[in-house]
Amino acid sequence: MRTAALTALVLALPLAAHAEQLTFEIGAGVGAAPAYEGSDEYKASPSLSGSVSRLDFLFFNIDRGDGLGFGFGPSFRVLSERTEDDYSRLAGIDDVDTALELGLKLSYRWQHAEIFGALRKGVTGHDGLVLDLGGDAILAAAPRTEVRVGPRLSFANDAYADTYFDVPTGAALAAYDADAGLYAYELEMSVRHDFNESWAVQGTVGWTHLTGSMADSPVVQERDSGRVSVQVIRTFDWRW
Repeated sequence: MRTAALTALVLALPLAAHAEQLTFEIGAGVGAAPAYEGSDEYKASPSLSGSVSRLDFLFFNIDRGDGLGFGFGPSFRVLSERTEDDYSRLAGIDDVDTALELGLKLSYRWQHAEIFGALRKGVTGHDGLVLDLGGDAILAAAPRTEVRVGPRLSFANDAYADTYFDVPTGAALAAYDADAGLYAYELEMSVRHDFNESWAVQGTVGWTHLTGSMADSPVVQERDSGRVSVQVIRTFDWRW
């Protein structure tokens, strides 16, 4: 009994001396993009982002203290509501409430490049799945200033395609049944400047080209579109 208790105490000492840590950042701002995917009208909307650079908890450890290696964090996107009251050409198509997509993003960074994948599920507005894959070339334009540029691919399942690109019989537009799959190519460039260890600002511009079955939907007016956003980013470092 005494030997077992002493062994347990020895094993517990390193854990007691170990300090857990979570380092993450949250970005919030405003952006402009098509009113809905495929629209030829633009509107302003919130722009949000988030990532985790270090998680040290019990036996789980991810540390990007030098900015390199594996990283993970939340992935989320907000899509504006779409109603026939606002867009008369969509008469006869079910209205879509404001959509919030939540998920997880995984990435791996080298000194001058990064690749990532992000999977999200609609929790309001739609219940579909969206997968984004992409990569960036990374340049240090000036002290504390980083420039990224790279391609993106977006995939969606049938539930997402049905919500945003299907047209039922009897609608103002011709009836159409969209299929799941690759639906968008993108090219994105961002410039980020870190004022200090806690605060940063980032500007992003992007170009999107809709493709595949969803792009063929009568809902789509423009296959090509642009977007722009500006965010203020706050970094948090929690230890306990």
